[in-house]
Amino acid sequence: MLRQTDMRWRPILALMLCFAPAACGANSPDAPPGIFFPTVPAQDAYPTALMGGVLEVRSRCIFVDRWLLLWPEGYTARLANGRLEVLDETRDVVAIESAQIRVGGGETNPVEVGGADAAERWATDLTGLNIPERCGDLYWIVSPN
Repeated sequence: MLRQTDMRWRPILALMLCFAPAACGANSPDAPPGIFFPTVPAQDAYPTALMGGVLEVRSRCIFVDRWLLLWPEGYTARLANGRLEVLDETRDVVAIESAQIRVGGGETNPVEVGGADAAERWATDLTGLNIPERCGDLYWIVSPN
């Protein structure tokens, strides 16, 4: 049983646990600390839709509109001048936080087909990462340039 003086440590402990991968979802090693940056292994084919919007970091996840972006393997992210930048496999900047972005790719197994749990299982299997709940349940596979 915790003593009254030990109660002040509970919020700190909860915060520390949230940064542990098992507690809040694993993370790609290619992400700035605290940012969830899922990547997808190379595919034989990619969806061919086009999406545009503003690249946003919300809840430490990278979105365009409501879509969590699943980046191609080899893409990385970094913080530069206080904003997140996404780099392709040749280290060219392809997206900047708060800027317009247009990416090819598409959704697969959207939440409307099979529900949020099925969509999350699919994204988890595809990326090999536990998708944090804070990142929503709509996923967009970004096709490489």
